[in-house]
Amino acid sequence: MKKDIILRIVISCVVLLIIYWIFSLWQSNHTRLTLYGNVDIRNVDLSFRVSGRLLDLKVDEGDDVRRGSLIAQLDPDPYVREVRAAEATVKQQKASLDYAETVYLREKKLRGTGASSVDNYQNALSAFNQAKANLEKAVAELSQSNLRLQDTTLYSPSNGYVLTRAVEPGTMLAANATVITLSLVDPVWVRAYVTETELSKAKSGTKVSVTADSLPNQSYSGTIGFVSSTAEFTPKTVETTDLRTELVYRLRIIVQDPRHELRQGMPVTVKLLS
Repeated sequence: MKKDIILRIVISCVVLLIIYWIFSLWQSNHTRLTLYGNVDIRNVDLSFRVSGRLLDLKVDEGDDVRRGSLIAQLDPDPYVREVRAAEATVKQQKASLDYAETVYLREKKLRGTGASSVDNYQNALSAFNQAKANLEKAVAELSQSNLRLQDTTLYSPSNGYVLTRAVEPGTMLAANATVITLSLVDPVWVRAYVTETELSKAKSGTKVSVTADSLPNQSYSGTIGFVSSTAEFTPKTVETTDLRTELVYRLRIIVQDPRHELRQGMPVTVKLLS
């Protein structure tokens, strides 16, 4: 009788252990993973491809700008003169080509009758070919001059807001000198990290919910867009004790932020929804 009781107790303990193991396994597979990271918004340094004096700057720090909106204008006068000079050169080369073609055709006709020497014909042909090359070069230079004139106007390549205004009207700018720094509002990314043990839960395409410490009552939807294939040491910006000394994998999460409330470097909490 006593052995039966002991046997029942042992069986009950084994069953409870099995149930606990199954429950723990189910819970580990279904518990929503929580990660920590920072907002990573891309910045663009806008500049002119040509040098010149800054004539006008249309935006200031904090201004919202739209794709294609006018940002700044260089003094176009030097480039207008350059275009006019290039147009005059094209006209001159066209006239030279017309004359060279007339001489060439005449020498070609006379050569057939024996009234022109071979040297005269060859010289006329060479002058005609040279005139064509000169015209092609002049047309290319005119096209380049027009492009430089267009480059005196700077437009926004994307939607965003002005992060920094580096210069003021009247400044003499070198080519590629930064005029403003534009912070893009679309897309907004979050950089987060996941440990190797949790890596299987953070798959590309997984839906997430993002909350910022400064906006605790606001939630943003997002999707994991990239999972790094290379492990790295956790950066110091991750403020979780367990992750600081472990190797982790970097995630890039694409976040929907229609009101443009998230800012560069904001700490956020990411919860996986599936």
